[in-house]
Amino acid sequence: MNKIGYEERKAVYVSAIEKWGIDAQSCMAIEEMSELTKEICKTRRGKNDPDALADEIADVTIMLEQLRLMFGMNELVCQHMDAKIARLKSRLGEA
Repeated sequence: MNKIGYEERKAVYVSAIEKWGIDAQSCMAIEEMSELTKEICKTRRGKNDPDALADEIADVTIMLEQLRLMFGMNELVCQHMDAKIARLKSRLGEA
């Protein structure tokens, strides 16, 4: 389903970071997370708009990928994700 691969996305992210800088992109990440929070709250109140929710999830995902690049933490984030998923599996009784 993804038509743009990670390497192409990464190139765009690097360009955005170079153009606007880490501070601006960090602020944008915060803004996008706030917009996702707002959309989730709307959904919980019964105002379900799948396209709006998907749009905000996409924005946050893009910004999270940029944060991983900006702070050089991709591998460390992957390690933490693996540990947290293993813990979740254990809690679900799937270990």
